[in-house]
Amino acid sequence: MTTEAAHLLTAGGGFLGLLLVYRFVSPRVVPLCFPGYHTLPWEKRIQVNEIFMAGSHSIIVCIASWVAYFTVEELKPTTLWYNCAVVRHTSAFFLGYSIADLGLILCYPHFGDMWFIMHHMVSIISGFLGMHYTSIPYYVNMFLMMELTNPFVNFRFMLKALGYPEKSRLFATTGVLLFVSWLIARIIPLPIYMYHMGRLMASGEFFKIEIPMQLCSTFGYLFFTVLNMSWFRIILKLFKRELRGLLKLESAKRALMETNSKKGG
Repeated sequence: MTTEAAHLLTAGGGFLGLLLVYRFVSPRVVPLCFPGYHTLPWEKRIQVNEIFMAGSHSIIVCIASWVAYFTVEELKPTTLWYNCAVVRHTSAFFLGYSIADLGLILCYPHFGDMWFIMHHMVSIISGFLGMHYTSIPYYVNMFLMMELTNPFVNFRFMLKALGYPEKSRLFATTGVLLFVSWLIARIIPLPIYMYHMGRLMASGEFFKIEIPMQLCSTFGYLFFTVLNMSWFRIILKLFKRELRGLLKLESAKRALMETNSKKGG
């Protein structure tokens, strides 16, 4: 099975569509919720637009991959080949986004550092292979399911870029949701992935699939695991801080209510 015209259209549509979101949709939608957008410096506005584009992509990929996980019966750890339309088109869309975002990072280096560039290069390779091949779709989909965390990541980045108070309830709640989603999508699946992949290797079935998929599903996943664990250390510290902040806010709110109640009495 090779790449079909429909997959290339999905990749191209994702690339062009998300750049349109960056250029035209974000500058019109974000100010509706955050009027301060227009007062930001030019560098901050284009950064917000990039974050909005990334968040839009992650919501689509997240929904598609998680729906596939729970509804496509053929997505099993032991399935070697299956032409899953949802997984292949989602991979194609992810590929289009990764190329678009990498282009923006190269044009505007303050969008991301060398780790982000490496992350996007590996993502491009992974997205292309997931689109091109039909092998081990269960594991390809697990990679796509990691996008569950990114709406919260991007929303938090957007709040920070817009100058939103970091001690606000919205900021703190986003930090807690980021921690929970990171656990669900990137930490808990790790031993599950390793267990099933280990069994597939031990049976010898794994070595029947294409060599690029063998390399991507091992070394590519290892690369993202190192990044995920490194970022999780930061997110864990963030979670503890934000949880304490939420508890303080609740305590202050309760104390204010008690004071007002006493005054009213």
